[in-house]
Amino acid sequence: MRELACEFGVDGRLKGVLSIPTTNRRPGLAVVLVSAGFTSKVGPYRLYTELARTVAEMGLVTLRFDLGGIGDSQILKPDQSLKIRTEADIREALNYLRDDHNIGEILIGGLCSGAEDAFRFAEEDTRVVGVVLIDPHAYRTKWWWVRNLFSRYCFNRVLYKVLRMLRVINIPKDDSGNTDLEGFEGDLINYHYMAKEESTRILQVLIQRNVALHYIYTGGRTEQFNHTGQFKRMFDGVDLRSGLVLDYLPHIGHVQVFEKDRAELISTIAGRIRESHLNCQ
Repeated sequence: MRELACEFGVDGRLKGVLSIPTTNRRPGLAVVLVSAGFTSKVGPYRLYTELARTVAEMGLVTLRFDLGGIGDSQILKPDQSLKIRTEADIREALNYLRDDHNIGEILIGGLCSGAEDAFRFAEEDTRVVGVVLIDPHAYRTKWWWVRNLFSRYCFNRVLYKVLRMLRVINIPKDDSGNTDLEGFEGDLINYHYMAKEESTRILQVLIQRNVALHYIYTGGRTEQFNHTGQFKRMFDGVDLRSGLVLDYLPHIGHVQVFEKDRAELISTIAGRIRESHLNCQ
């Protein structure tokens, strides 16, 4: 595997890194990783770097790049909405792979906002044959509430409050205004996941196109997702075909601080890519 810095788009405004297999390269297919929040192409705690290199060793060219305004990339039209700019940036990435590397099929994915940006783009571009979504949209169901009520997480929160009221413990209350996303504090990040109506529409379009969908939920999404059976209930009425797979990793966080957690997440993604796109086990 070797890596090359690259630039593409108008005046080379978008910057990225290509991880290129040196043996057993699978022609015509590549992986594109979309920026997660404000993080650059390395990903949170270098998740994207490690994932790209692992996938390249499997034989797939992988592009990780900065969206406009993040890292080394420039915004072309600041007056446009973020959604339109993001779609244009991702399209530039796919066009670069097509024009410069003769790649016509794309697996696209990312973490959190990167997952949803990839998901939205997949609806619009038929070159996308697979989407990897790490901690994307999720919607509470009746059984989410039941499991949440009786979970250790809920029990510990109640116990903590009781002990504080009884003054058995004295831990200052956290008034920092943390958001639901692990690793972000205050009002700097307040990402709003897509509405169920939008995600349902896109999901149905991608299923009809036979796009391979890999959903992954971690313990960082416990506030919205807490068991594997929840997914089917979230999208009740949608024909979830065999091209969709789900992995639930409740013991790792939304951003994987620990190396062992990143390794498990990467291994999970790599395994699904082998099964779905490399025709091997």
